[in-house]
Amino acid sequence: MVQAEKDASDGVLVTVSDTGAGFDSSNTEDIFNAFYTTKPEGMGMGLAISRSIIEAHGGRLWASGNVPQGAKFQFVLPRHREGVA
Repeated sequence: MVQAEKDASDGVLVTVSDTGAGFDSSNTEDIFNAFYTTKPEGMGMGLAISRSIIEAHGGRLWASGNVPQGAKFQFVLPRHREGVA
């Protein structure tokens, strides 16, 4: 499921969630490290690249478990940035 809404800081909060196997919560920050993967054929670049793109635009990306099962990825972006058209 994908949702978008206004967040408390007047930015945009996007949530992407699923009901799959999820991930080990002890690895929450590791999954954003370049070359970290849990897949045999994975490169471990997708989330690292996603986070760097979002941060370059003044945002933040994080992950958590989706209750009762699955994963939830959320990012917030500012509505606008000073000096940017």
